Amino acid sequence: MKKFMKWTGILLGGLIGLTLLAGLALYPVGLRKLNRTYPGIQVEAVNIPSDPDTIDRGEHIAIIWKCTTCHGEDLSGMLLSDDPLLGTIPASNLTSGDGGIAGSYIDADWVRAIRHGVKPNSRAALFMYDYSTMSDQDLGALIAYLKQIPPVDAEYPAMRYGPILPIAPAIGLLTPAAEGIDHNASHPADPAPGATVAYGKYLSTICAECHGTSLGDKLKGWEQKDFIRAIQTAVRPDGESFSSSAHLKTFSQMNDTELSALWLYFQSLPSQE
Repeated sequence: MKKFMKWTGILLGGLIGLTLLAGLALYPVGLRKLNRTYPGIQVEAVNIPSDPDTIDRGEHIAIIWKCTTCHGEDLSGMLLSDDPLLGTIPASNLTSGDGGIAGSYIDADWVRAIRHGVKPNSRAALFMYDYSTMSDQDLGALIAYLKQIPPVDAEYPAMRYGPILPIAPAIGLLTPAAEGIDHNASHPADPAPGATVAYGKYLSTICAECHGTSLGDKLKGWEQKDFIRAIQTAVRPDGESFSSSAHLKTFSQMNDTELSALWLYFQSLPSQE
């Protein structure tokens, strides 16, 4: 028994040592990825109207494209993490209040941050969704809305990496959106809103962030009314709840045209079997 315990201790000690060595080797690799800069991005000129209809459209986009999920309903930001191991991770205050960025952002800064995932200092906006497929019209409406939201005073600690966070990008668990975006790519033409496959394909990029691209297979046996009810109530056709209140505050705000377009697009996808 003593011999067994001895060798068990040696084995566990060796595994712990190897884990620590792997972490030490991966840490600088991940740190380089997190600290990578993206200088020289050519920011496109985007028309940003200021009429009430455009601003209303921008508010709708901020909800269904999940801006409010991380930045809060009033877009004043929040602290996503303040963990000693993971680190301090704030979601920026997007308003012009104390601690907010809107007061210092010009139009090009908004375009760079939203479409390219890059802040004015050329660093990646970590934990941000990939919005590179957003059309010029929707991007302009979103920026128009962000520029006029009421100021909220909300200041957060600066980003701080804990010992675990840099390991995530080193092993592929975290990739800043800016790293995967083709910053020289052309952008989609403004899709005509309507219950069409084309408009559904455009909107599906919102869903693919979490669900992947083979979305059609996940809806086998569903009817359109089941899909729309599920999105609006977060309840499957069998009565099982499948999401949180955050879901209801975002996707449930999609209108019937958007939901019908998504359904038509998902039904057009080939089976992955």
